[in-house]
Amino acid sequence: MKILLLVCSLYQVALVAADAVCAAACQTALSGNEFSGISLAEDYYSAICRNVLQVKSTFICMRTYCPADKILEGWKSLEQSCEGDGGVTILPWSIVDDVTEAEFDWENQLITQKHYGSSAFRSAFTTKFQGFILRYLAVPPIMKKKQMTRFSAFSTTPRLCAITISIFFLINIVLMCVEYHAFENNLYFTQKSTQLWRYIGDRAGVMAINNLPVMWLFATRNNFLLWATGWEFATFNMFHRWIARACGLEVFVHGMCVCIYQNLELGTEYFLPLWKETHWFTGAASSIIVSCLLASSGIRNAVYDLFLIVHQGFACLILGALWYHLMVDGPDYVVFIWPCVAVWSFDRLGRILRLLIWNKVTAYSSAEYNSEANVILIKARVRQVLSLSPGTHFYVYGWRSIKFWESHPFTLSGWNKVTTGEESYTELIFLVSIRDGFTSRLRRQLLHHGDFESELAASSAVRKVTLSVEGPYGTSFCPWKSESAIFIIGGAGITVATSFMQQLLDSLRSDEYLKSGIKTIRIVWAVRNVALYQFVRERYISTWEHVLSSKDVELSLDIYLTSSSKLADEISTPTEHVSQLLEPSGDTKSDFSPSSSVKAETLTKNVPCQGESEKSGDTSLKTTFYHGRPGISDIVTSHAGALDSSEGKNLALVGCGPKAMAHDIRLAFDDVSKIPDVNVDFHLAPFGW
Repeated sequence: MKILLLVCSLYQVALVAADAVCAAACQTALSGNEFSGISLAEDYYSAICRNVLQVKSTFICMRTYCPADKILEGWKSLEQSCEGDGGVTILPWSIVDDVTEAEFDWENQLITQKHYGSSAFRSAFTTKFQGFILRYLAVPPIMKKKQMTRFSAFSTTPRLCAITISIFFLINIVLMCVEYHAFENNLYFTQKSTQLWRYIGDRAGVMAINNLPVMWLFATRNNFLLWATGWEFATFNMFHRWIARACGLEVFVHGMCVCIYQNLELGTEYFLPLWKETHWFTGAASSIIVSCLLASSGIRNAVYDLFLIVHQGFACLILGALWYHLMVDGPDYVVFIWPCVAVWSFDRLGRILRLLIWNKVTAYSSAEYNSEANVILIKARVRQVLSLSPGTHFYVYGWRSIKFWESHPFTLSGWNKVTTGEESYTELIFLVSIRDGFTSRLRRQLLHHGDFESELAASSAVRKVTLSVEGPYGTSFCPWKSESAIFIIGGAGITVATSFMQQLLDSLRSDEYLKSGIKTIRIVWAVRNVALYQFVRERYISTWEHVLSSKDVELSLDIYLTSSSKLADEISTPTEHVSQLLEPSGDTKSDFSPSSSVKAETLTKNVPCQGESEKSGDTSLKTTFYHGRPGISDIVTSHAGALDSSEGKNLALVGCGPKAMAHDIRLAFDDVSKIPDVNVDFHLAPFGW
């Protein structure tokens, strides 16, 4: 009898345990997610028993998947666990009474169709194929050897872009060379050779006309392809130049073949008078203008302002000349001119709308020139905006300049949102290096008092200026979801790092939660002018340390001084401690390859937060100075190897620098991608346009 009672008791316990299994399964499955409110790390039982979102999700799971007669017993089991093990009372079942079956089913259907619709593609393409594309095609340059960059700019192009351009060129050449059926005794041609000359010339001309709309599209900064692909405008501009070269080749073949055909068919006596006909003359003019445009690309970097005027003027002349050249063949080919006009008009309309949306008519901007750093700090006042993306760029117009129609791109280095009793506005901050052209004229405007010598002697000048901005342009990228972020920066490319840092600081200061798992941030900056580092330190870096230290985020700076100046003479602040003074390494190589003669010194700074005294700083920022140029691949791979692998190695690699440095950053990504268990998010911001 006792044995029977024992068996019955054990059976009853098993039934109760079985009733609780489904509820426990729901609770366990959801415990792997983080809900707003009480977190599991803070108090486990308070989170699973008192967090409204977590408990409500558990109850809905039970109501959906558990048998109806088991729900009550399951809830009682959870109640006993919370009270017995955690000493807390679970929330009542009534908290899910307001969640109707229809509401739950609709939300579940929306989520399910979203996940099912892309799950196969996402798992197969995004995880594996996209990783393959990034590692082997999209990021690495086509040639690895540094010596190759001296012979061809094409060698620094990413492999995927180079392959795309090569295939495009190959298709154009092949299509010009195949499927010609020439034969003797043709009623329209006296010879078989003239028949071929005419066919080749006509096909080359048709292919050139077909390439025109695409060439115009890739030249504009407001087009649907940019928005659809998320590519950088610099990539589009590169495609534009290579399409133009293919088009120029086809125009040359067209003109040469048609001239040979007409000369063979008609003879010199009838060939020369053709040049007086409108369609013939305008066709020759178009060919000459295209040749001049291709030849003018060499002056783009030297005299950009002149290049821009000549480029746009010649483009208009080409369309006008083509109109008269193609009218003789009827409307079949003239229709290709209208897409070019439409693309150009849409781009200009987009620019005007961006100007109207962002700028206030009565707003004045300010600009500060620092002669030691040779930079201008522009603060453009625009309308209040909700959010800004780091790494993007704006085009700045100087309306009071002689060339008021010009616009020049500058990367956003920061922003300030200002709210006063009268108005609310946003200040867009740009840190601009002085070059010939617009920035040089702006400097003269800031230092318009006195002669040239006094202008150079002035340490700084601040003045209100009339500027407008058009943008933003560029792709968004968030490096803060990774465990660690490393920035490889050259010169004025520091603006990319400052804008990303401001995004992180704004999220840490506000109540808006940015899903950031960042633990360490490392900035490697190669800079010639020590004064530029000091300027950036005072305006930007001094605010970073205080915020990051309170959030347990480690920040380190590696400053590579590429000039031959002595560090001790140029870096001096009351709160710095110089551990060792170094002489220049004498490394004067033009690339950014590793140098065995690079030397380092460490400065430990207590940078006071703005508005506080220098003595109040109780945190330390480690800044290491080097003479020479950074070995980028070694730096990135060693940094990735030092990451903690307990939760996986997730690294964000962000770069911005001149062509040689960008080439090395791409090679560094290629090297670090080969390290096992390292996931790299890569972003290379454009350094110039």
